[in-house]
Amino acid sequence: MVNRLFEYGRQYILAGTINMTSDTIATALLDLNTTDVGIKAITGATNPGNPIQITSTAHGFSNGDIVFIDGVGGNLAANGLWAIAGVAANTFNLTDYISGANSTGSAAYTSGGYAVNMGVVSTTADFYDDFDGALVGTKQTLTSKTFTAGVFDAADVTFTAVTGASVEAIIIFKDTGTNSTSNVIALITGKHLVTADATLTAGTTLVVEPVVAGIPNGTVLTFSTGQTATVNATVNAGDRSITVLSTTVTAGGRALAPATGSGLPVTPNGGNINITWDNGTNKIFKL
Repeated sequence: MVNRLFEYGRQYILAGTINMTSDTIATALLDLNTTDVGIKAITGATNPGNPIQITSTAHGFSNGDIVFIDGVGGNLAANGLWAIAGVAANTFNLTDYISGANSTGSAAYTSGGYAVNMGVVSTTADFYDDFDGALVGTKQTLTSKTFTAGVFDAADVTFTAVTGASVEAIIIFKDTGTNSTSNVIALITGKHLVTADATLTAGTTLVVEPVVAGIPNGTVLTFSTGQTATVNATVNAGDRSITVLSTTVTAGGRALAPATGSGLPVTPNGGNINITWDNGTNKIFKL
């Protein structure tokens, strides 16, 4: 599985507001197609667009917020992790969260999509009450917690008799017993970012930053530059290059990729959902 820390979660841990071993830490399943304060539906993503402009009615986000976007149809370049700019009441623009470079559309928007605020500026991503409207099943308290050298781990979790439309993510939070004071910590989506380290103009080897999880063969990567690349061999965690069908990808482009074996998204059928945390070096997450 692949996670992203909420910016406020990172801040709370560093400030000592959250103690990952002594505090009650809980986890819950989320349907990200259900709107809440921190989750908003997307109804448009411009193409051509440089940057891509997202339409999301009354989103309540602020310039500089980090936003996770997925589920956008057609203009797949909009899916990813972004810093937002040019915020208006019902729209915002997508920029690279590290370099500030503008995004570039890849095709016409068709339908769907959701935006999850990961924080920085606005307070629509600080407490669990901003996300609990998307809850699927019942929250679970984590046990056997460890937090060593910034790496957090805990015992695996079973959610029993789960019903609902779909599950796109798992949220981790400090559970105070009151949702409006329960600090959010991390979001796990089963997706991760692939970043091109060098421009590929010929050949089939795409040099990338070390990937944090595997990528299935045949996956089509759509980059923030509007370019695409089809994976042509299985990718393993830690790989520094990806074999793709011949294409062009510009250095610095980022693409959202599914993690091999993440199990997300999943459609509940009334049975149990078992969560097995990553046994790699980063465990559940690394600060």
